[in-house]
Amino acid sequence: ADPSLVDGLIERSERHGIMVAADSQASSQYGNIARFRGTALLTPTEREARLAMQDFDAGLSTVAARLQDMTDARNVVVTLGKDGLLVRTRTDGGAETDMLPAFNPLPADVAGAGDSLFASTALALRSGADIWQSVYLGSIAAACQVATVGNSPVGADAVRGELASAAN
Repeated sequence: ADPSLVDGLIERSERHGIMVAADSQASSQYGNIARFRGTALLTPTEREARLAMQDFDAGLSTVAARLQDMTDARNVVVTLGKDGLLVRTRTDGGAETDMLPAFNPLPADVAGAGDSLFASTALALRSGADIWQSVYLGSIAAACQVATVGNSPVGADAVRGELASAAN
């Protein structure tokens, strides 16, 4: 999309108290996650984050920090496929960074995993959960998504089932 369109939508959303979350694809089409400024959530893959920063050498925490600084995003979640994800969030005293493992290490099909993670994390954030609760729920949704072949919507029953089995 035209950068002025993206900037205008983010500005209007901010003015009306609408949370903005962004995901951009650079694997099969051109996308630059760094064009989304002032969002509550960015969810690039490691490759997308490194492309945006033009940095393929620094540690992932450094790349995530630079992306967060450049975009003024409140939360950056860098997805790492079978290796899980890295979360970087702004705090009152600075920032926190931590990793979360993949919850399904033996996926049947990875199609839709990032979309499930993004949508569930964004919805949880908007509903009032903190980033750690939100990304945990998003990771559960992604684990449900990769458990089946094909990119089908993840239902609430599947997520509840995974949460129940995780509690046991």
